[in-house]
Amino acid sequence: MTNDIARQPLTPRQQEALNFIKAKLLYGPTVREIAAGMSIKHHNAAVRHIEQLEAKGYIRRIPGKARGIEVIA
Repeated sequence: MTNDIARQPLTPRQQEALNFIKAKLLYGPTVREIAAGMSIKHHNAAVRHIEQLEAKGYIRRIPGKARGIEVIA
């Protein structure tokens, strides 16, 4: 599925989060794995990056599914 909506640019840290998620696509990463992969001490900071990636249309989270992050092409 393609997203025809113009996407907002990402901050460098949001791009880092997106790259990490893409690298783990076989099994979507957990928030803690994203935090660890980005050397973030508090997982709430990783949650904020994920929320922004979703708001900007780069990923979609699947409610109720473990590791439920999908990258939007």
